[in-house]
Amino acid sequence: MFLANSPTAVVNSVWSGGAEPEPYGKPAGPFRARLAADLVTPRDPEAEIDDVHRDVAAALQATLDRTVLHLCGHHARATGLRRLALAGGVALNCTANGRLLASGLFEDLYVQPAAGDDGSALGAALVRAAHAGEARNRRFPVPFFGPGPAPGAIEAALLAHAARLEIERLPDLESACAAAARLVATGRVVAWYRGRMEFGPRALGHRSILADPGRPEMRDRINSMVKMREAFRPFAPAVSLGEVDRWFAVSPGTELPFMITTVDVRQPFRAQLPAITHVNGSARVQTVSPTDDPAFHALLLAVGRETGRQLLLNTSFNVKGQPIVNTPEEAVETFLGTGIEVLFLENTLVRKRG
Repeated sequence: MFLANSPTAVVNSVWSGGAEPEPYGKPAGPFRARLAADLVTPRDPEAEIDDVHRDVAAALQATLDRTVLHLCGHHARATGLRRLALAGGVALNCTANGRLLASGLFEDLYVQPAAGDDGSALGAALVRAAHAGEARNRRFPVPFFGPGPAPGAIEAALLAHAARLEIERLPDLESACAAAARLVATGRVVAWYRGRMEFGPRALGHRSILADPGRPEMRDRINSMVKMREAFRPFAPAVSLGEVDRWFAVSPGTELPFMITTVDVRQPFRAQLPAITHVNGSARVQTVSPTDDPAFHALLLAVGRETGRQLLLNTSFNVKGQPIVNTPEEAVETFLGTGIEVLFLENTLVRKRG
């Protein structure tokens, strides 16, 4: 139903669901018509966000939070179970997930990474596996299930645009991470393309735009370069699993690998991490472990050596209105068509000529 990291984003989602508005004849139509009649008229995406929009969004988010806590709390008390798994579009509401996590109702909260309609394929596969007696009750890994670059595709993409590129071959992952970390530490915006693509709505370190979250200008810079998002929306942090409790108000070792839950930034660090801290002091955290994603974890360690924080701003590698890049050709074209300053294609560092 909603996909939001802030109250105001709920109103945006009410009208658009993150895409174009649906005709009123579709299932969401009566709900939207009721909102328009009783709460607030639809806002043009380019129009100013006023206090009435903020108030309605905050009220809708608070109502959703109460509803989720009530329903889940009822079943927790009725069953005595202390572990909860969620799926469906509402399970993508990061703020509600954060409220559940902080409520103490459950010892463990799990939301699968493609909890919206795109996860229907996973559900269908799981049902068939269950019927065949092959379903295993275990946590879903970080979903790097999409396509990887075809053999020769990186070289072909670089060759096709060679006249516009400066290309530096790096010998290995360690060298690529060290180079990227130095660039991030000096304020560069880095596109990072590696391995197989993520499955689901989040870029989790294989098709990502990365930057230093400690620079107050970074949110506006990335928005003007490529994302074109509303100014109130912060970007998400990716943090090594070993440092998650240092920067965020969670227990040591708390795993939040899918960027699907909002938690509080620890008070002393909110001013130090302006590009990923929301106005209410929260952030939509992604934890990265060396077993889930060794390459991205290695990059975070390298960034930590440069900045003192194993922490990156992480947003999806795409422009507004376009899907996340898939192939090396798409990565190079998007890089050349935006203000992104450097691109890593596996262990190749790419800059724009001139």
